[in-house]
Amino acid sequence: MSVDVAYVAVGELDKLLAQYEEKLRGVEDTWRAFVEASQALKGSWDSDLARVKIRLEQIEGVVAELTRELEVLSAKRELGLISEEDFAKLAEESRKKIAELEEKAKALRDRTDQIDARIRYAWARSLTKDKLSKIDLVALEKKVEDAYSAGAIGEDVYAKLKLEIEVMKAVWEMLNILEPTR
Repeated sequence: MSVDVAYVAVGELDKLLAQYEEKLRGVEDTWRAFVEASQALKGSWDSDLARVKIRLEQIEGVVAELTRELEVLSAKRELGLISEEDFAKLAEESRKKIAELEEKAKALRDRTDQIDARIRYAWARSLTKDKLSKIDLVALEKKVEDAYSAGAIGEDVYAKLKLEIEVMKAVWEMLNILEPTR
């Protein structure tokens, strides 16, 4: 093999590798944007999720109130305070409202659950070794356990935090396996 062939090979390899380095920079820039957007989305969702739950509870409260009103209507009918015709009309209206609100609440709860799962998935994928290396997962887990034991956080928050810690641990283990060499 002549020296000229070696120089041609060096040139071709240099050009090919430069193309892949450029493509990798593009992927890494896209990845950084994904990580930042996913982290911001998770933070926003975590703060808004409480508001979503409050609104769902309000809808459930209205359904409970309508159910109580239906019971009162039934008692009034039994006591002869309203006619059978008025009862039927009012009861039907209440049942329709109850059914409609229950259906809407279920649809909203399902959407909330789907969005929560999708955000958690994006968040889990956005976790980086750099970010996780700054978190003491063992200490965080102990703090969550202590807060739950002390009654400082409810069961739903406890379950959510435990799941997130488990996700972070699993991602940390995976990233240690996949650690690219630099």
